[in-house]
Amino acid sequence: MHLVQALGACDALLLECNHDREMLDKSPYPAFLKRRIGGAYGHLANDASAEILRLLDKSRLKQVVGAHLSQQNNTPELARARRARKRHGCDLRRHRDRLPG
Repeated sequence: MHLVQALGACDALLLECNHDREMLDKSPYPAFLKRRIGGAYGHLANDASAEILRLLDKSRLKQVVGAHLSQQNNTPELARARRARKRHGCDLRRHRDRLPG
């Protein structure tokens, strides 16, 4: 994946964690908006962001900042929890992980 290779050389990463898929599904948003946000060309869901982070070469990575969290369809705690579950091989002592809140 080109994106993962390109980001692997980063010292710091600002990574979108826009929405929790379950919260988006249950939100009062109209169906067309849910499809746009959650679609292949929409915003990054927490699990997609976590998967990108899991796949990265993190040998140079010192800081990760979660960005563009939806106020209606996400929480900092959900984004952190999802990333923590997918963090295989990511040494938390070496990588500062920050999200708003």
